[in-house]
This record gives sequence, structure tokens and C-alpha cells, in this order.
Amino acid sequence: MKKDVMKQALALMPGQLKEEIKINLENPKSYTRLFVKIIQKIDGMKTINLELTKLKNSILKINKETHSKITDEIKRSVPKIQSTIISVKDIEYWLQTAKKGDSLIYYTGGTAFDKRSVKEESVFKKIRNLAMDYDDIPKKGKKYQYRGSVKGEWGCTYKDNITLVQKRVTKEQRDKIWDEDKKEYVPGNIISYPIYNYIMIKQ
Repeated sequence: MKKDVMKQALALMPGQLKEEIKINLENPKSYTRLFVKIIQKIDGMKTINLELTKLKNSILKINKETHSKITDEIKRSVPKIQSTIISVKDIEYWLQTAKKGDSLIYYTGGTAFDKRSVKEESVFKKIRNLAMDYDDIPKKGKKYQYRGSVKGEWGCTYKDNITLVQKRVTKEQRDKIWDEDKKEYVPGNIISYPIYNYIMIKQ
């Protein structure tokens, strides 16, 4: 179908673009680039006859089918990583046996602001208490290394026993949508959010 549409374009396009289509007629890899040029050429014409309208519609149909195929391929390639977390007992055992510089991945999943299960909350609370002196509401007269206002006021001072690290495992995945103004595919809807490893390192 793509080649048939390109043959129609060869018959209808003028000048240099016509020569470019002729040279690349047997090169399917060039079709996407040429289709963009053809649509731009048609859109720039003062008058458009029925044959040119049919040609443009055929190209837009191909672009839509290609977009759907790309989206399906992206969805198939997205890693099926589920959130995983260790237990509080695992953390306590690791603290007793780990040496300086040893690391432990205690959680794999979304960002810290995702809704957590009861088990996840207990583990994150355990890690937080190990790593820092933390108060949900800053106490008067108490000095803190850091203060913030994410979901309310808070204050904390880090201890020197463990270091917390967040490392991205997979990037955000998006599908692609056709931008009529730019005449190209651009990032569209989010298919999956980034996945991170939450790591603690013994000091």
C-alpha cells in the first residue's frame, strides 16, 4: 500500500520533490520522511484538487496505522516490573551483618509519593528512622539540617549510620502522536512511569 501511495505522489508532485520520490521509490525506509515532505507540499499549495486530497488522506491513514503499530511495540517492550519490598526483619538482619560500604535494595517501584501499602509504609518508616531524626511537625527550638513543606511542614537531621540512594531502573515510557503543526511524531500519553531502586548504604 505504501508503495502504491508513493507512486501516486510521484505522478502528482512537481520539481525536486518528484525527483526525490523517483530516486527513493524502491527504498521503503525513506517513505516516512518523504510522506512528511509531500504533506507539507500539499498544504502549501494555493489550490488542491481531488487527486491531491485523496493522496493526503492516504498518507494520513498510513501515518495513523504506523503510529498504532509503534504504540503497540512500545507497550510490548515496557518492562513488567512490579513493586517489590523487603521486610523490616530483613533490614534488621542486614544491619547486624553488613559491613561499611555494603548496600541493600529495600524497595523497587515508583516514586516516594506513590500510595504505599501498610508493609511498604512500615519499611519506609523503619529506613527513615535509621537514616535521620525526622519530625512530621518541626518542634520549636529544635535545629534541623533540612526543613520542607511537601504535604505539610517537616524537619530532619541525617544520622551517620546509613546513606539513602534512589537509582532509576527504567525511564518513563510514552507513546507517540502526530503533530500536525510540526509534521512529525512527538511524545504523547504516558504508558508507564519510571521505576526506581531505593538503596541504603552502610556507613
